[in-house]
Amino acid sequence: MTNAHNRTYTLSITGVLGALIILQSYLPMIGYITVVPGLPAISTIHVTVIVAASLLGPKMGMGLGTLWGVVSMIKAYTEAGDPLSLLLFQNPIIAILPRLAVGLVAGVIAYSLWPKVTGVKRTIKLSVAGILGALTNTVLVIALTWLLRGSAAVNLIPQANLATLGIVLFGMFFANAVAEMILAGIVTPLIVQPLLRFKR
Repeated sequence: MTNAHNRTYTLSITGVLGALIILQSYLPMIGYITVVPGLPAISTIHVTVIVAASLLGPKMGMGLGTLWGVVSMIKAYTEAGDPLSLLLFQNPIIAILPRLAVGLVAGVIAYSLWPKVTGVKRTIKLSVAGILGALTNTVLVIALTWLLRGSAAVNLIPQANLATLGIVLFGMFFANAVAEMILAGIVTPLIVQPLLRFKR
């Protein structure tokens, strides 16, 4: 791939996926799917960030992950939502850092490690990048909530206290995390593999 082709490819993918992140964030039941009212919604936006990181590398993945985090923080301040999500994502560290880390983890696995593998091995690598990218978001959101918003979160979760908050949050996010990991593990290779052909 020539430098000009590479720049065009990077700009095109970045522009399309960046716009998609914004659309997913604001279109109902596209980027966030509410299954149980009052509980955090299942996200599909992490897949877009993981795809970007897999195609363009960890730096661009972190950039689009940061975009996702900033948009989610803006939404937490400007739109109604479940109380727990509003509490968490009005904090810029909780809103941005886990999403930035999704792009980093997925990009390192899918783009930087074993760059020349093909076939089934590449499919597995992309699936692993999707699964671990999704898991990164959940783990960091829970950990940062416990560290930074523990007392406030306890007030919203009657059965929790500071000692058990991490376990309670994990229980609340568990179904979401499993669904998000399965989605990312399946969809990431299905999208990335065809798009890699245009990079040659």
